[in-house]
Amino acid sequence: MVEENNDFKRSSTYQSENSTSQDYVNYSYTGVEDDHENETLNDPFNPNDISIDSKGMAMDMCLRRLIQGTIILNPDFQRKEVWTLSKKSQLIESLMLKIPIPMFYVSADEKGNLTVVDGLQRLSTIRDFILGKEYLLNKNEKLKGDGFKLRSLEFWKDYDGDKFNDLPVHLQNRIYETEFQFTIINPGTPEEVKRNIFKRINTGGMPLSSQEIRNALYVGKSTELLKNLSDTQEFKLATNNSVKDLRMADKELILRFLSFLVIDYVNYKKTLGINSFLSNAMIIINSYPDFDSRDFIKMLKEGQVQQEDINLVCIDKLESVFKIGMQRSYDVFGDQSFRKSSYSEKKSPINKNLFEMWGVLLSKLSSFQFSILLQNKEKLISEYVDLLKDNTFEKDTSRDSMKATSVQRRFNNIKKLIEKNIS
Repeated sequence: MVEENNDFKRSSTYQSENSTSQDYVNYSYTGVEDDHENETLNDPFNPNDISIDSKGMAMDMCLRRLIQGTIILNPDFQRKEVWTLSKKSQLIESLMLKIPIPMFYVSADEKGNLTVVDGLQRLSTIRDFILGKEYLLNKNEKLKGDGFKLRSLEFWKDYDGDKFNDLPVHLQNRIYETEFQFTIINPGTPEEVKRNIFKRINTGGMPLSSQEIRNALYVGKSTELLKNLSDTQEFKLATNNSVKDLRMADKELILRFLSFLVIDYVNYKKTLGINSFLSNAMIIINSYPDFDSRDFIKMLKEGQVQQEDINLVCIDKLESVFKIGMQRSYDVFGDQSFRKSSYSEKKSPINKNLFEMWGVLLSKLSSFQFSILLQNKEKLISEYVDLLKDNTFEKDTSRDSMKATSVQRRFNNIKKLIEKNIS
């Protein structure tokens, strides 16, 4: 029988689930220009408004919540790296050795549901081993504990190939008696502060991206819509299938388009900032059609958005308008859509600002107007190439892109270009 061994902490290959080990993919290229946008706290806030709890949770409570669905393992939020079976097994081995595992970070809603921001892979592994996927699908008690088989254990090699039900009772009890630690950010915490807190979470040297944070905090119709739109042929065609879904780069790109549909660019405020702007759009979309959600009402009270600034567009309409914007962009620019490179040059990455401007403005044209624009396509492209060389426009679509004056100016420049070629 193997004794508990503290050297396991040092010798085991078990690492933080978001570490940069060889089990994971390289995030260095997403196909979208990196504009280094960061969340900043634009306005003073009352520290007393920050509501964060740290609490222990026994394994049986954790399993019960996983079965209920009140611990939400959001698949849209999951990074694309998937743990290998050996890595999953080493986590289970840690539980068998009574070695504490890292803290979980979650966001709570007003109903007490917990959306996991950091710890998704660990909780998924625990769920799939102790409960089993078949049990979760059918809720047949006979299938409970019939999860994956352990592989490549370091200390309990005698149990390689065992499922949870195959383990001796004393090891099952060790797992059942595990106590977890959760950091819970409560609903009363201001949204901007909440996002900033999650940005500070260091997960094995790989901080969460802004869109990963948003996708965790604002689960609902918006996250489902972003997922659906990222799979559309129109999006893949317009971007030449070059935007990767790593770090949710594709979801953020699409969200920028939707945000400027839901809130017109003329209502973009200098005090807001891009992260709050995008988050507000997700809150608005989640609130369709009744606009009575707690987050939406709170957003209005905080003055983040004025209700009269919101374009009331149904979810289906957002999807159809997005597809129109993507198809029309491709019809005009082909595989150079949303790029700063000229047609004679090697294609540059997708530029976020060009994506949102051309996508939104082209989608708003009538069929007749767009047919005229297509007739003048060569002239439009020639004038557009000249605009790309303009120093002010370059700044407005790069480092200064989300200043309120830059947003107004760059949108107006493209709008004037379009109007000139349909008049």
